[in-house]
Amino acid sequence: MEQKLFHEQYEKIDVPQDEVLKAIKTGVNRAKIGRKSRKNKAIALSAAAAAGIFISSSFMFPSFSKVMADMPVVGYFYRDLVGENLAAQKLITKLNETASYKGIDVDITSAYYDGAVIGVTFDVKGKLKTEEDGRVMGFYEIFKGDENLGETKEIVYMEPTENGFTGKIQLSYPKTELPADTTFPLKFKSIGDKKGAWRFDVPIKQLPFEIKTVDKESVKDGYKVHVDKIITGKASTAVNYTLTMPDKEKNDHVYLEYFDNNGNSIHWLSDARLEKKKDGDQIIIKGRTTFPEKLIDKTNYVEVRPAIALTEDYQFVTLNEKTPIDIRSPRQDLSVLIENISVTKKKFTVDFQVNQGDKKRLYFTDYGNFARNDITLVKESRKNIYEEPIKHTVETLDRKKLRFRSTFQLNDNFTPEKFVLRIDLDNLAVNMPHEMESVKINLK
Repeated sequence: MEQKLFHEQYEKIDVPQDEVLKAIKTGVNRAKIGRKSRKNKAIALSAAAAAGIFISSSFMFPSFSKVMADMPVVGYFYRDLVGENLAAQKLITKLNETASYKGIDVDITSAYYDGAVIGVTFDVKGKLKTEEDGRVMGFYEIFKGDENLGETKEIVYMEPTENGFTGKIQLSYPKTELPADTTFPLKFKSIGDKKGAWRFDVPIKQLPFEIKTVDKESVKDGYKVHVDKIITGKASTAVNYTLTMPDKEKNDHVYLEYFDNNGNSIHWLSDARLEKKKDGDQIIIKGRTTFPEKLIDKTNYVEVRPAIALTEDYQFVTLNEKTPIDIRSPRQDLSVLIENISVTKKKFTVDFQVNQGDKKRLYFTDYGNFARNDITLVKESRKNIYEEPIKHTVETLDRKKLRFRSTFQLNDNFTPEKFVLRIDLDNLAVNMPHEMESVKINLK
């Protein structure tokens, strides 16, 4: 779905946006510690892109993953497309390995390794507490939690069956090749309401795959994306790349989008950063993007479009400053004009305009979300720490000029000198990345 169409349809939907956005923002920020980690944001430029980004994220909360999976567009990405394709080719290894603990039996039923993607299916039997929808949630660890191998601890949902529950795990193996016949360690640490240790050494057989060396790169302003190789398996494809960026800008986010020879977006399964090191004044990152299909059968080439989302630091306004106050980004063309501040015994009100009324490449929805979530009243002593914002409402004063009014409800103990207005331009910046020159990978 193209970005414009998605936003046009989104703005027509009547949903409780305040509640939804609040829940998502609160959940995501709970998972992040400090300002530094907060910079590693997922960039959602379309419904499909959002699906791929959140699915591959380690910060996948149970309730959020369920909502994502139940969405028609996103639910497509929760299918094990690689496994389905390999099963159709009769390339799945059937297994029957069981571990029991506290009256719960886990049976590994099949496994595969297709070049870059490992898949495992399993059944669970026993008396377990289920979610409201009848499913059971589990928490597992692979490769003994080795952080050098990417996301090794994840949540999985198990669907009810006639005899218990069934589930599947799919992950991108970060290394290029396994021995022909090997095993990998898998441990379930909790299943439903039971904590324990269901341990397996899952045998997997590596299927044939091809590796093509690629030597193409895109360079801009000290950032470089080099495409190293493309791995084609029986039912999946992986692109290995090297990202080089200035160490002083290490919190910036460089992300990649992929398109086929018809200009259609190619949706990926995961994008993992496999290795990160410092080399002088540069940061070098090895990464891999994995696709749940054999791209060589669908397109003549893959076009990689890199973009840089520049990090923005918090900016602050004290409540006694004289208005208007012009808040500007030191790195890019983003701004907030604080037009008026009013403090009474019961409420604090701020009128402001974003980007001088210029929507640029974004939509009004993006600015409405920014006004709601990123201009907040916080304690001066904790201004760099994310906490639940003071309850407030947002009113649109002028839609065309991007003017808004936020009203914060105050308690009787409110002291203006102990609070500041925090402006976070980061969420605008992350959705207006600076595009780099594209790179084309010839598959044929």
